[in-house]
Amino acid sequence: MLKQLIASAILLSVSQLSYAGVIISTQAGKTFSQTLTTKETKKIEIANDSHIAFSIERAMPNARYGLYYAKFESTLEQQLNTQLSMQYYAFQSAVEYPLYQDLNGYFGAHLGINTVKPSWTESDNYFAVGLYAGIEYQFTHAARFQLETRWINTLVNDNSKISCDASKNNDDQCLWHFDGDVLTQFQASAGFSYRF
Repeated sequence: MLKQLIASAILLSVSQLSYAGVIISTQAGKTFSQTLTTKETKKIEIANDSHIAFSIERAMPNARYGLYYAKFESTLEQQLNTQLSMQYYAFQSAVEYPLYQDLNGYFGAHLGINTVKPSWTESDNYFAVGLYAGIEYQFTHAARFQLETRWINTLVNDNSKISCDASKNNDDQCLWHFDGDVLTQFQASAGFSYRF
């Protein structure tokens, strides 16, 4: 169902090509994650690591809206042999404003889904929401360089239970219970955008 929703949103965005400009952006940067605390007061720390991102948006006068995708892969700081992958699928909207000659700023909000895939169990989807802001330097009207920061909150609510082997040398198991906890992450990115 998620794939159908994303495909429908992409088709809707592409169908608007004749009415307005389209912005395609690619970015790379670093994601910083806060510590999560389980019901058992166990601290879960996700290592800060790099991400890549892609967006396609419809440009309007002083505004934009469209789809955002980012992928982040990391490890748990307490267990470096564990892998953790997160993929963000979001709808976003922002207002744009001129700062100086060829320099523009933008500020917006996004909401969507964070698909979390640990190496030790199946993936799960969580609701994610946040804010973002950035600046763009215009090389030409179409080509622009971007610097962006993004604040992402993922609600790990549904009494999520993730089990994993704490050690392969013994039968010790770890069981994490999250109930209404929020994973807060910050992204700092640099990239390029092109307007058609």
